Amino acid sequence: MNGKEKTNGSLAMAPKVITIPATNQESPRRLRVAAYARVSSNSEDQKHSFAAQNAYYSKLITDNPDWELADVYADKGITGTSIEKREDFLRMMEDCRKGRIDRILVKSSSRFARNAKESLEAVRELKALGVSVYFEEQNIDTAQASGEILTAMFAALAQRESEAISERMRWSYRMRMQSGKYIPSSMPYGYQLNEKEMALRVFV
Repeated sequence: MNGKEKTNGSLAMAPKVITIPATNQESPRRLRVAAYARVSSNSEDQKHSFAAQNAYYSKLITDNPDWELADVYADKGITGTSIEKREDFLRMMEDCRKGRIDRILVKSSSRFARNAKESLEAVRELKALGVSVYFEEQNIDTAQASGEILTAMFAALAQRESEAISERMRWSYRMRMQSGKYIPSSMPYGYQLNEKEMALRVFV
């Protein structure tokens, strides 16, 4: 065999490819899920509800293998009509801005906020940050296209409910005042409470 034949034979040989399997492949990142709970009263029933919501969401999130508990944010004895008064809600929003949360679970839209304008502003900001909100009672998921529209509707209903409650309370006060049965939580100067009735105080 001459040199030319040797060369041609060498070049004709197919290269041997060795495949090295990948090692230490990263598993998909779990969804960082948080929950928000709020009760608007310090009554014993509401305190029980507050503790129950915390325990429920902690277990719900930790029991899901695809989820990672980011935190449970909770405001106790705080009205939902203004976001500014809710420290844990503001802390949750800040953590979302820092990229620490992917999803938020809430019992209902009224727990999230009773002010429609602030509720929608928060939902829109969270959506822009890539954070979805799921309202369990209404089965609303803001990750879906219809979520924001439904959230607006339920937030408006919650706000109307809050306004109706306030109006009923004002009506009740007026009726009791007209009948002489209204007793304020504290007596005005110069008056005292005598057998569930306001009476002028006698100064000696």
